[in-house]
Amino acid sequence: MSHAAPNSALAQSAVSDDPRTSRHCPACGRAAESEPLAHSHQSALYACAGCDLHFWNPLKMPEAAWYEAAYQGRDSTVMPLEPGHVFFLSDPRAPQQGRLLDMGCGTGNFLAAARDAGFDVTGIEPNQNAVRFAQQHYGLRNVFAAVPADFQQGHPLEKFGTVTFFEVLEHQDDPQAFLDSAKSFLTEDGFIALSVPNRNRWQIGDDPLDFPPNHLTRWSPVALRNFIESNGFEVLSLREEPLHARRAAQMLSAALRTGLISRVAGERPPALSDLGQLPHDDVQGAVERIRRDPRHGLAARFAHWKYRVLLPFAALMLPYLRLRGRTGLYLYCLAQRRPSAARTAAPRPTSGVSSELGI
Repeated sequence: MSHAAPNSALAQSAVSDDPRTSRHCPACGRAAESEPLAHSHQSALYACAGCDLHFWNPLKMPEAAWYEAAYQGRDSTVMPLEPGHVFFLSDPRAPQQGRLLDMGCGTGNFLAAARDAGFDVTGIEPNQNAVRFAQQHYGLRNVFAAVPADFQQGHPLEKFGTVTFFEVLEHQDDPQAFLDSAKSFLTEDGFIALSVPNRNRWQIGDDPLDFPPNHLTRWSPVALRNFIESNGFEVLSLREEPLHARRAAQMLSAALRTGLISRVAGERPPALSDLGQLPHDDVQGAVERIRRDPRHGLAARFAHWKYRVLLPFAALMLPYLRLRGRTGLYLYCLAQRRPSAARTAAPRPTSGVSSELGI
């Protein structure tokens, strides 16, 4: 399903002109020194020996229209709070009130919870359908269909005591520029709170969401701490989500693949990395076709039934799996800006992380 390789001369010119196509770490700038860890279509995964980040090359974030097509249905649905949301709202080191900006607020479920907890909330989200849902369903007034640069241009004097971005950083083709935007909205001693998929999580097989153009970087606790501290923040909390029975059941299901789902569906369901090779209109058509196809609906039900059968076994195995150091999907971080700290040139090697809550 991948496209043909581009003209080599044009590709070489693009590499020299655009740092996002060079094999330099987008977090610390160090050149990749090793061979790729993996490949996906025209992208290769590299490990940074300087800060521990894994990143895909080339880095290219899709337009908002691609996400609207690939994630259609999720932008008009009441979603449960993610673990990062829950960790922040229950973190004793986090602020309990004040002005809060959520970058990439989605359908507004976290903003509504933060508002109910006492925060004065604002959100930005490029998906216009999600913004409309947040406004109509949750009654959120200060939610804007915008990217950070557009919001900053329209609100140059806006400052917030807390800026959050949950499950957003891994989608960015320039995480440094994104964090700089977050800092520009912060007060001098403000807080940031975020979550990303934990690269060290228990994973059997490939996670189909963890490939470009959906996820462009893979963060470990070490990589995330290095990145945040090198940008003038003090990390207050760094927490790996504990393994839960639901996640364990998903991994057991992945370990017991039979090929039945593909046979029932009549094809291997396309992953987001496959959809990333298609033009926008074709992505929308492919998602609509799968949604309407009764065979794919039956295959999805089979997958759910398999998961439900495995759930009791996963619950029984959970104490053993946790004892073996298996962790859940997400990594949460809370940090406070150091007002007088200048950004350091090199990351600090450190591995301090808590599976519960700590520094």
